[in-house]
Amino acid sequence: MAAITHRIDDELKKELDSFCEAHGLKQQAVVAEAIAAWLEDAEDIALIDERRDGPWVDWADVRKDL
Repeated sequence: MAAITHRIDDELKKELDSFCEAHGLKQQAVVAEAIAAWLEDAEDIALIDERRDGPWVDWADVRKDL
């Protein structure tokens, strides 16, 4: 396991503290899950953008392959 050190806004830290305390969670787990979710979302957005640019397949051709 690796350690990271970054500064965050004081208000964000207070929200994180409150959330973790209210839900009985460790900050390490919440931050790790948030980073993982953000990275997955970023990959999904990149794939969507790539697919949006084409190439497009005509619906009639898709139906033939079904």
